[in-house]
Amino acid sequence: MKIPSLVSVLLLLLVSGLASCISVNREIPAERTVVAKTEFELWQALRIAVDLSDYPVGGGADSAKREILSGWKLDLAPYRGKGFRTRVIASYQPSEDATTQEPLEAFDVTIRVEKDTNESYRSLDPAYAKWEGAPDDLVAAKTIMQRLESLLGSGEGPAGR
Repeated sequence: MKIPSLVSVLLLLLVSGLASCISVNREIPAERTVVAKTEFELWQALRIAVDLSDYPVGGGADSAKREILSGWKLDLAPYRGKGFRTRVIASYQPSEDATTQEPLEAFDVTIRVEKDTNESYRSLDPAYAKWEGAPDDLVAAKTIMQRLESLLGSGEGPAGR
């Protein structure tokens, strides 16, 4: 085997090895523009939507930063790699693109449900957990977004007035 072909084969193996190490984008957020009467109303609805999804909100909620970082929710399983934990990362900002009627304000909301799998062989004991990153749970993020929109309603008040 000639040296140039050996170098090209090694280079090909190196590039394919690096490509396999580069993970696919793990952040999969649910993003939507929603309307609310006030920013405070949106903040309260977002906290309630996260809480209704059984994620502990607690001290991870910062209205000044306009974000919520929930605590971890565990879902342990008896087999390695089957148990996981998830947490919500939600944020919003006033929308600059949306046009709304005068009494309402538009906000761009982003909700992620970060997920880690438990790669420990003692998978039912959280003390021995070995958490490794996994792709986000988009279905859970969309569910929380739907709860948020349901809590906000159409923003027009009762009976669509």
